Amino acid sequence: MGAIARIPAAVGALAALLVTSYAAPQRTTDHSACAAQANGLTLGFAGQFAGVSQIDHTSNVWSGRVSGSMSGGLVVTLEPLGSLMETANPIWQVKTRWIVAPAGQGEDSLVADLYGTVNWKTGRMRLLGVVTEGCFKGYEAAVDARLADLDADGTLQIQPAMALR
Repeated sequence: MGAIARIPAAVGALAALLVTSYAAPQRTTDHSACAAQANGLTLGFAGQFAGVSQIDHTSNVWSGRVSGSMSGGLVVTLEPLGSLMETANPIWQVKTRWIVAPAGQGEDSLVADLYGTVNWKTGRMRLLGVVTEGCFKGYEAAVDARLADLDADGTLQIQPAMALR
């Protein structure tokens, strides 16, 4: 039972506590930070489970920080794909949205839509997708993460298309 048994209880208990709003990514026209990272970047991240989204009432939300060549805030939404019955399985097919709001002045926010799996039994999350907003738009994104007690940490890698293959 372990972590899987705690997920529905945690989601239900924390749904009312979810932060109901977050700062929308701010767009800028200064792309110098992106130009310096033209070959991509690898960011470390850590996030804490924050509950169920008050926007769509189906996604789970994590908030945290990224670090590395870019540092700042992080909001991740995760939605299981498939039927509600499939969430009883230890491995979920998921879609996620990653929003990174850099701490530095003149840096664009980064938004990436990633798909993959979460294995609740082993605590591994592996995702692939594409950056959809910001100066890295069109770059590929990959996440390798570990989940423990519903908190996540790992790496978010952003590379020009074809570089991750």
